[in-house]
Amino acid sequence: MKEYTSILKGYYDSQNKVKAYDLINNNAPYNFDDRPDMRQRIEKAINTDQLLAIYPRGTRNGFEFISFEEGEKLISTPEPTVVGYRPWLIQDKPNGFIIDDLKWKFINRCVEKEKNLMMVGPSGCGKTQVVFEVGELLDRPVYYFNLGSTQDPRATLIGSTQLDVNKGTFFNASSFVRAITTPGAIILLDELSRANPEAWNILMSVLDPNLRILRLDEQPQSPTITVAPNVSFVATANTGIEYTSARVLDRALVDRFSIIEMAPLSKIELTQLLHERFPTLDAELKEIISEISERILKEAQKEDARLTNYLSTRTILEIAELLLDGFSLAESAELLIYPLFDSEGELQSERIYCRQLVQKFLKVKSTDLVFTNEDFETLDNFKNDTL
Repeated sequence: MKEYTSILKGYYDSQNKVKAYDLINNNAPYNFDDRPDMRQRIEKAINTDQLLAIYPRGTRNGFEFISFEEGEKLISTPEPTVVGYRPWLIQDKPNGFIIDDLKWKFINRCVEKEKNLMMVGPSGCGKTQVVFEVGELLDRPVYYFNLGSTQDPRATLIGSTQLDVNKGTFFNASSFVRAITTPGAIILLDELSRANPEAWNILMSVLDPNLRILRLDEQPQSPTITVAPNVSFVATANTGIEYTSARVLDRALVDRFSIIEMAPLSKIELTQLLHERFPTLDAELKEIISEISERILKEAQKEDARLTNYLSTRTILEIAELLLDGFSLAESAELLIYPLFDSEGELQSERIYCRQLVQKFLKVKSTDLVFTNEDFETLDNFKNDTL
């Protein structure tokens, strides 16, 4: 096999400038504004439907034109060994991690068989954590991309053009490009439902099981990057009242995924989680935390709900940590529960209703009241003012 340092595939960008993509090193796209000699060679390669192969420095001629067929043979990757789903994984769920057995089995199966998976559910129900747990179990790297916070999808998913004193203008590939070209990687596309639609368009060909390529430009002849063997894609999408501003996902994009619904933990599951994570915490406190969480969740799920939020698993674990650190349950509620609920509406506010709900589970002491004397005075004054 011939030794080449680069195999360049040329193309014209949207401004009709000559650029090229290195098929060997996955560097793209080269800009030849400062290299007229190379630009002429690339143009010749484009016009003759060939690739420009570059020899190591010091080699006679330095380059040659080769056919696309020859180039594909030189850079072809052996077919990956298919790893079938291993049922024993269901017995290998990490300690302190609570998830339904069937869902755990399905998620592992999708990841191992390179089937795109979308986990849908409210914020804080464990969607992101489960991906990292699977990655650790399978000994595969997980690359995290929060698409909901991305302002420039093209720079995040493809890369950007930069200027260097020595190199001149060059293209700096994104971390996403490096991730999808890492064999065996698990790509976590977090908050896909909140992503810019441009990100969805870029991901279409990446997530297409028959293509699995990243297009670097919108032009038909633009170069592409092929997803490495055994790379799996897992997306998360948030649901719930707090995410009504999230965009409606493109149907064509959704069709590229298997969908699994992730729900908040039940009272029994929460209690089990707290027992495993905080074995020294008072058992009665764990039961109370789980009961409060369930009551709030049930209220939030009603058609005529008085509450529009609930306690995420993250929040519940933080409450347990505060209790271990010596905070009372009333203090923990003040810090972590009530701020989650709207205070507008005086007596009719969500926060007042939540206070009433939580107070039923507290051992009322003069120093441990959820409703303080000031609170009751406020309520009395409000009633008198409205009479």
